[in-house]
Amino acid sequence: MKEKERWAFILDRDEFVRLSLNKILKKYGFHVEEIEDFSQLEKRKRDMEDGMILADVDIEVLERWFPLLKRWTDRFMLISPLVTDELRTRLKNIGIRRIIKKPVEPRLLRRVIREIFPLDEVRTSSSGKPRTFS
Repeated sequence: MKEKERWAFILDRDEFVRLSLNKILKKYGFHVEEIEDFSQLEKRKRDMEDGMILADVDIEVLERWFPLLKRWTDRFMLISPLVTDELRTRLKNIGIRRIIKKPVEPRLLRRVIREIFPLDEVRTSSSGKPRTFS
């Protein structure tokens, strides 16, 4: 049985963050695509069936795009340099539960990926070597 392609979409203004996330996620076997706007996901619904989104955007942007994002809130991670109780409450109210503080720690990211994709113990990197999420 052919394994599904696993996609990760990154939306972040910081080039360094995008590069480091890209590298980490590719190690875990993800196809990574950087996006500039959530509208780019509208045509990628098939890829999102088994994918995830990592984004650093203002809460107002999330609220505006929530009709599109609501089907993927279980696979959405907000990455932000400032995580406050108020932000957590507002995000929880719109259904977003995963928040990772910047700079993103690879171990924490790996743990969140395991929460999203619990059956994936081993993925292969682009070099074909097995990688584990543990």
